[in-house]
Amino acid sequence: MSMLAPALAAIPAYAADYSTALARAPYLTDLTGLHVNINWATDKSATVGTLRWGPVSDGACQLTSTATASRVSVTIGKLGRYQWKVPLNLPATGTYCYRPYLATTDLLGTAASPTFTTQVPAGSTDPFSFAVFGDWGLVDASGVNAEQTGVMSGIAEAGVRFAVTTGDNGYPSGSQTNYGDLQQTGGNTSAIFGPDFWTLAGPTVPLFTTPGNHGLSGTTEIKTWTQDVVVAESGGRYQNEVYCCVNGTFSANYGSAWYAFDAGPARFYILTSAWGNTNRGTANVYANDYAAHFVPGAPEYEWLKQDLETHPRAVKFAFSHYPFYSDSATEASDTYLQGPNSLEGLLGSHGVDFVFNGHAHNYQRNLRSASGMPVTYVTGGGGAKVGPVGPCSAINAYAIGWSNSKAKGYACGAATVPTSKAQVFHFLEVTVAGSTITVEPTDSTGQTFDVQTYDLNATAPQTVIDSAPPAATTATTATIDFHSTSNPATFTCAVDGEAAVPCTSPLTLESLAEGVHSVAVAATTTAGTDPTPATASWQVDTTAPAAPLGLAASPGPGTVQLVWQPATDPSGIDDYMVTRDGAPLTTTGGAQFTDAAVTAGATYTYSVSATDGAGNQSAPSESVTTTVPSSIPVIFSDGFETGTLSAWTTRSGLTVQTEETHNGAYAARATTTNGATYAKKTLPATYADGYARVWYKPISTQSQVNILRFRAIDGTSLGYLYATPAGALAYRNEAAGTAIATSATIPAGSGWHALELHTTTTGLLEVWVDGVSALSTTTSLSTSPVGQFQIGEVNAGRTYDVVFDDAAFATARVGP
Repeated sequence: MSMLAPALAAIPAYAADYSTALARAPYLTDLTGLHVNINWATDKSATVGTLRWGPVSDGACQLTSTATASRVSVTIGKLGRYQWKVPLNLPATGTYCYRPYLATTDLLGTAASPTFTTQVPAGSTDPFSFAVFGDWGLVDASGVNAEQTGVMSGIAEAGVRFAVTTGDNGYPSGSQTNYGDLQQTGGNTSAIFGPDFWTLAGPTVPLFTTPGNHGLSGTTEIKTWTQDVVVAESGGRYQNEVYCCVNGTFSANYGSAWYAFDAGPARFYILTSAWGNTNRGTANVYANDYAAHFVPGAPEYEWLKQDLETHPRAVKFAFSHYPFYSDSATEASDTYLQGPNSLEGLLGSHGVDFVFNGHAHNYQRNLRSASGMPVTYVTGGGGAKVGPVGPCSAINAYAIGWSNSKAKGYACGAATVPTSKAQVFHFLEVTVAGSTITVEPTDSTGQTFDVQTYDLNATAPQTVIDSAPPAATTATTATIDFHSTSNPATFTCAVDGEAAVPCTSPLTLESLAEGVHSVAVAATTTAGTDPTPATASWQVDTTAPAAPLGLAASPGPGTVQLVWQPATDPSGIDDYMVTRDGAPLTTTGGAQFTDAAVTAGATYTYSVSATDGAGNQSAPSESVTTTVPSSIPVIFSDGFETGTLSAWTTRSGLTVQTEETHNGAYAARATTTNGATYAKKTLPATYADGYARVWYKPISTQSQVNILRFRAIDGTSLGYLYATPAGALAYRNEAAGTAIATSATIPAGSGWHALELHTTTTGLLEVWVDGVSALSTTTSLSTSPVGQFQIGEVNAGRTYDVVFDDAAFATARVGP
């Protein structure tokens, strides 16, 4: 075996120059410090793999060292292969070359020895560049993707130190077959390791991959893009593990990949922001990803927060799949990650200047969403089928997209409409020169566009308060921790509106008087002083609120409804403690509570106390004693079990049927496109205090549906309970001509619900949904007593499909 390659080459030769035993051209991963992994794949014609490697000296490759490779078996298509890896720990910074062997076979054949350069040392001021691209690894039925080939060629020719993806590495599922090899072709085959794709750049450009939703469930990505040292050095995670079961999702095995590394003055964060497309549970994939990865307490969130806090750097970059801001109609903005209280704010408050996302198959550069937030890019044009962009949002500074079905380009902001889809496929070349960052998008034809240069030193620092007292507290001592997004920095603090004075973190304040206090902190660097200081304010409150007033109890069948007047306090009321028979029963946030754990005929004594925002608890209210009724004084009821509407005085449009029932064999259904579906009952007397209950199931509601109505004995409408087309429940007060909203929503398709309405001629109005209070108020109602009780809708011209069952009228709570 020759110790010297014939010559050096910036771009590796095509597969025709390689040995037929080579299945995947060598590719580089895990570039950190003086370490790199060299990977390749072969057939199984031999079981020993080695790597010859050495420095490049005066332009010549010196293969002075030999390393033994480790192997694992993989299946690519229908072929068994060996995947090989050699982790190299290099003696010094510089440029190195290498050649892999299978037994005595030189796998590169007549091709030149590839070269690579060690990672830029942490803290170095030497300029360097890296590439960013995403949503790639797709071929047509013939195994071809000319635009992706253009992108890969551009990366190979750019001279970048390394590359980072933004997710979706291989379509449709990121499998070993999708990744492929040098020999096999066809639809969904060899879209990454085919001869015209990563083979062009991989031997010379180390790659860090960000996971996406395509390939998230498999182990191919983690086994292929080996990142051993960089993960260990940053305390990150790089493994497949079980996720269970946020937002009602099923248990699933997904990749967890998050880690960080340094290059020059910058720190790079590779994050997992993705979720399985078919595992939605009760939410959507964005909500599930946020709940699994980025809520406080989640492993990724806690790792990221700790690393950001303990690694101050002049420049920080983050890479994740789901886009913070995207004007794609199919892959829209991930609102769960936006804003100061989510991932965007966590990154921005710790000095992350740029975030690169994928998922949307186009290009989009966004403005900062607010002062101190990062600049965000969507770069999803690495090789997957590109898509259009628009409508264009205000934050969108420049975007281009393409409709394949219409063969038409789209643009936002300052962009020119592309004339071919080749102009939308792209990668970004990012150059770091001290505090100057240049982002140079390059399309698949080699043309650059939307080149932007950012001078981070010209940007005033942002001040971040990391911890401060809660909004209300009994403590008269306060500690405030803070930092700057740029370093080094000095700080000034203004306490309670006084003049700002120099300070350091943490700031401790003592002997604070009762009342409102505030701190404003401003950071100063060589770029200037933060024009918008970070502020914190809180209330010192050591005084308990007054005891709640007006406690009243309304017993019903199996429940006691408690209501009282809301308490007040300078620091607000957090909750109320309900006491029953002298023992604590529960806490509740509102000035009402339904006790459903009662026994018919039993007597109970209740009181309530209020707790303010600082934790001070009031004295208990005056107690109230009530007895749960042993039986329900029902005046009228009908479960429609006669199979007719004969129990009602008048009726129209309702059908007694057996397909949809709550209880028993029959229920009344209103299926109409013209409304006028109701049943009225003239009661045996008039009632100044009346309760009506019906079980209600909305199947579809394109129009408003009136559900329960009270009428005077002469038929005059007193008021009715109704649902909007979206299911919002409200009461129409006919006496005042006003609508009163409840706290309940009963959307179509939500099943059966017990609705109960209570009114009095003295103005008490109450509504319960499934036994829980949804409205309790006193207002100006009609003084006429109830003489008729109605279910359903008298108005014409409405479209809905709803069902009623187990209707009743009584002089006390009927209950569900």
